[in-house]
Amino acid sequence: MSKNLKVLIAASEVSTFAQTGGLAEVAGSLPLAFASLGIETAVIMPAYREALKNKTVGDAGIEFAVGRGDARKTAKLLKGELRSDDKTPAVPVYLVDYPPHFDRDGIYEADKTAFPDNHVRFAFFSKAVIAAFPLLGGDPPDIILANDWQTGLIMPYLLELGPDAPKGVFVIHNQGFLGLAPPEAKADIGLPESYYGVNGLEYHGLLSYLKAGIVYSKTLITVSPTYAKEIQTPEEGHGLDGLLREHSFKLHGILNGVDYKVWDPANDPHIPAVYTRDNLEGKRRCKEAFLKLAGLPDDPERPLFAMVSRLTAQKGISLVIEAAKNMFSLGTNLAILGTGEPWFQERLQALALEFPENFWLKLDYNANLSHLMVAAADFVLVPSTYEPCGLIQLYALRYGAIPVVRATGGLNDTVRDFAGQNPSGLWDTGFKFSSFNERALFRAVRRATELYRRKDDFTTMCKNNMGENFSWETSARSYYSVFLNITKSA
Repeated sequence: MSKNLKVLIAASEVSTFAQTGGLAEVAGSLPLAFASLGIETAVIMPAYREALKNKTVGDAGIEFAVGRGDARKTAKLLKGELRSDDKTPAVPVYLVDYPPHFDRDGIYEADKTAFPDNHVRFAFFSKAVIAAFPLLGGDPPDIILANDWQTGLIMPYLLELGPDAPKGVFVIHNQGFLGLAPPEAKADIGLPESYYGVNGLEYHGLLSYLKAGIVYSKTLITVSPTYAKEIQTPEEGHGLDGLLREHSFKLHGILNGVDYKVWDPANDPHIPAVYTRDNLEGKRRCKEAFLKLAGLPDDPERPLFAMVSRLTAQKGISLVIEAAKNMFSLGTNLAILGTGEPWFQERLQALALEFPENFWLKLDYNANLSHLMVAAADFVLVPSTYEPCGLIQLYALRYGAIPVVRATGGLNDTVRDFAGQNPSGLWDTGFKFSSFNERALFRAVRRATELYRRKDDFTTMCKNNMGENFSWETSARSYYSVFLNITKSA
């Protein structure tokens, strides 16, 4: 890199420390990609009970004050690290240790009920980031990269520090989570009154931490080019589309990447047989092993469709439930791994009882099993209502499982629809549908099943897909270009 930059990444969850979804994957992988490019990088997150189980965590020997006056509290910093391999520098991870807010079972909720004081907890964490960054050693960061509503308040807090403060870059991973707080949360937020109006945090009588990040950041990033356009529409803007159009001059869409050291079928310890695009025998053995585990018929004429997902409305579970019977009439197997809304879980359980020869369901989050399912699958379903980027379709490509996706957000950007008439090169990578209804999903599944029957063409697409490259290095270089522009313009 031509200019040395120092970056501090603030995130509410980081993989290998604490995780509920894709944000943690990004916050655990992007720092290592930065480090591999020579960018001095650190991460800061809350010291949840779960995070303290990470074996690298120890006391950093730093106590510091968060807040002022009667709201002043004392926290301390713990320190762990992210490490990829011996060739890539380890990235320090600082954990804000304040047990009243973070020593709990769960990150955002317990027993599927959100903690009622989440707005207080993450206002505190954002203040802690501002108080802690001068204490981390060396020069202060040039950039603080904040992620989603939990860190949105960092952006106005940086403005309050004056022109010499680090530049605030805010990443929207999911526009649907607005980070709402009641008006009385002003006391916990602690900003001057001018920040709370309609041009600031105010959102229909409430306060939005996501809006704080959008309005007061130096630059905005979201996690795919298509999603950057979608969040400027009434359908996907969640009431902030006009605001995002106003701030579109500073909005960038940068695709998330894949950590191919973790997701690589040639070196995956979670699957019973490894394989490469030149030799798919191991993939066949993975499918056999999974079908045996699931108790599904091992019939070579039956394609296996897999879905590894949160079971929520956003993920299009309703379409799968509605289309399942027609899918099974095509002679398909379906396997779903995930947890989520009770109504969807109950409907899926009923479906599993009705079609035990076609459908397997596991209501769980299991990282090892997710690797096996992607390795075993012929097709991976991602029928989301909206999907800012999506990672499962990128894993599927590398594992030779063909994605069947709705053409939205990052799914649209990363999957090329198969028209069925291409020459033997088969440069397209999957099957897409646009309308959010079960008929459109079924038609895409039927097209996929038709390709599966054409064994040579199906195998060619699988092998070609495994050569697709969505590495984090590409994404990190795009982030670096954004950082460079805003530090040059300072």
